[in-house]
Amino acid sequence: MTRTKVQRQTSATRIDEIERMFGARRSQPAAEAPPMEIRVDGGSNRTEDDWLVPKKLTAECVSGKLVLDFTNARCSRREIDIRVEAGSGAIVLIVPRGWRVDLEGVAPGAGTLSNRVSLPRFPGAPLIRVVGRVDTGSVKARYAFRSPTTWLRRSPTH
Repeated sequence: MTRTKVQRQTSATRIDEIERMFGARRSQPAAEAPPMEIRVDGGSNRTEDDWLVPKKLTAECVSGKLVLDFTNARCSRREIDIRVEAGSGAIVLIVPRGWRVDLEGVAPGAGTLSNRVSLPRFPGAPLIRVVGRVDTGSVKARYAFRSPTTWLRRSPTH
């Protein structure tokens, strides 16, 4: 089957899909974003859908659950430093495919570390370096969930 002239001139995927897949910089911040501190003493907290990622971030979870969702975050950095302190709570990092998470600097104590981010890092995509300690809680890094229908379409997550 041959393609028409219009099909040959049209790209297979849209540019915004490629930027989202490769973690491209969607916006350049005018000024340096101040360091962010997020603390959960009990219950749960989740970063909002569209947030600006600073170079340094501190995440503390005494008990409960803290979710740092980077899938729709605006990130113009190649490296992000996160300091974690997890008592008996859970800290979950959700990243787009192509990003990398380094949990080597976290001391687990009696807690658990889980890094499910296994795909290679795309060129220009951010690297998240995590340091800190976990008492009896957990620190997990994973990709965003994709439904079976989305898997069949092979489209990037939003």
